[in-house]
Amino acid sequence: MRINLPLEFLFAIGMFLLTISLFIYGTIIKRLLVLIERKGIWMMFVLSGIILLLGTFIHFYRITYFSTLLSHVDSEDLFPLLLQMLKFTSIESWVILAAGFISLVGSGVYFRWISR
Repeated sequence: MRINLPLEFLFAIGMFLLTISLFIYGTIIKRLLVLIERKGIWMMFVLSGIILLLGTFIHFYRITYFSTLLSHVDSEDLFPLLLQMLKFTSIESWVILAAGFISLVGSGVYFRWISR
């Protein structure tokens, strides 16, 4: 099994840019919260960026670890190895979903605060 490295590199660039944008968004929200005399919600965006970085590291651990194993695997060991790879994929997906959910909750709270 071959891993398409240019697409994986493109994924890394996209996740890194999204993480940077979440950090920038958090600092912008921090400055805007002074205007409405609230504080603290900007940390949700920074936390979301950190969790997104964790998901990216899980993804690249999965790619580097399993790509070497899948290239030299016997046919009887292929199925358990694929199951382990799918477990890492599901963990990665849940972590990325959690980062998106935290960011969404932070945006919703901020929107509610400024709508009053």
